[in-house]
Amino acid sequence: KLKFTDSEGLLLNRRNSVNLQRSSSDTFPAEVTITDAIVEKGKAKEFTLHVRDVTRQQKLQNKLKLLAYSDPLTGLYNRTWLLETLKRALKNASSSHEEIALFFLDLDRFKKINDTLGHKAGDELLREVADRLVSVTRQQDTIARWGGDEFIVMMHGHMNESHIIAKASDILEVMRQPVKLAGRDLSLPTSIGISVAKSDAYDADSLIQHADIAMYQAKQKGRDNFQLFHPDMASKAKRSFDYEQEMRKGLSIGDQFYMLYQPKVDRNKNIVGMESLVRWQHPTEGLIPPGEFIPLAEESDLIVAIGEETLRMVMAQLRAWLDSGIEPPTVAVNLSGKHLISPDLLPYIQRCLNEFSLSGELLEIEITEGVLLQDIDRCIEVLNALKALNIKISIDDFGTGYSSLNYLKRLPLDILKIDKSFVEESTSSTEDSEICFIIIKLAESLNLQTVAEGVETEEQFQMLINKQFNLFQGYYFSRPVSAQQIQSLLASPLTVN
Repeated sequence: KLKFTDSEGLLLNRRNSVNLQRSSSDTFPAEVTITDAIVEKGKAKEFTLHVRDVTRQQKLQNKLKLLAYSDPLTGLYNRTWLLETLKRALKNASSSHEEIALFFLDLDRFKKINDTLGHKAGDELLREVADRLVSVTRQQDTIARWGGDEFIVMMHGHMNESHIIAKASDILEVMRQPVKLAGRDLSLPTSIGISVAKSDAYDADSLIQHADIAMYQAKQKGRDNFQLFHPDMASKAKRSFDYEQEMRKGLSIGDQFYMLYQPKVDRNKNIVGMESLVRWQHPTEGLIPPGEFIPLAEESDLIVAIGEETLRMVMAQLRAWLDSGIEPPTVAVNLSGKHLISPDLLPYIQRCLNEFSLSGELLEIEITEGVLLQDIDRCIEVLNALKALNIKISIDDFGTGYSSLNYLKRLPLDILKIDKSFVEESTSSTEDSEICFIIIKLAESLNLQTVAEGVETEEQFQMLINKQFNLFQGYYFSRPVSAQQIQSLLASPLTVN
């Protein structure tokens, strides 16, 4: 307790937090309170001053504040701090004439690493991402882990678009550098969406939402790239959201999706098989192209429900043909990677085969090369189970992915379908023509059939015959047609104009 005189009444009736100095010259935080004051004319003439060292309490408060605003795994800021910082920056943007740029990062295929190497390896990877972002940004930039494998970098200052693009390129480049994880060298491909604000007319939530929308646009453009937000993306995102809800409704009602069939023919133009192709008849907008609704279904996981609906419609049609006395050829059904590795796929196919009293020999499952890269061991397990049901297996769009003799030897395949891009250029490009020939020889060595897709002219057809192809598909023979039209084609020889 110390005696003080306060002639001006400055300390009367106050509790004060101050920094005091010890005799050793060290300073410390203190809480000061006043008691036993003698007051004359409203002023404290004499009083007792209580000084309490609050160093420990202040350290605890700072620790709690750190916990409240930081991500415990990476040590970066968390979304709470990012939002507060962004709101302050936006409030000051107009007067400071500074731009604010948000970089919304999402690690491509992070779930794959978690699932295959474990969550401990995944956590190590996220810490590595944090370190790399710190290394490539400025001290005044704000870096936050938004959640999961999503990060946000907030920059503010006097910037133009070229500065922002350069920074995005720097981030992508540092993320592409290999990292040693669980004894493996892995890259960190990343999709980045960027939104920019130049005044307080923008709110924090909208700016983050725009960056998020741009990030998904980057994923749709092949991943491992960045996209700057523009207003068209928002309308496209709303359209995608609306389509997703309407697809769910259409699947539950069961009257909007239907199948078309495109014949596969031999050298004599006899129909020896067909591919089933799902179509969506929107109740108000009409026919929605597969290139629009299939990618949306993949993103929203509706692709599994669509795959099941496709399998069911195809098997129901096969049963109808058989009941009408028609012996249909094998019908191919396209499956996505998500559906192929779903634990429900095999039981569902078996139930449908039983329900419609069908043999698996009438079915063919088509998958793309990219599907195999998702989980090769699981894919092999599922494909072997399908083969046990006498279902044929084909690789679609062969030659456009990461073709590997190693996995081709391991997979229980029946057919390789060469991508139509090679067929389109085969008559004008010696290189593409030779690729077609090489694929034929590769297939022969593995005892596989080959189908040339996208045949549109007689010239292409004859060139492919000369390259020893035996099976063909394309508009030259027939466009995708209804089940009724296919039935007519099956009943009479195929004519080609």
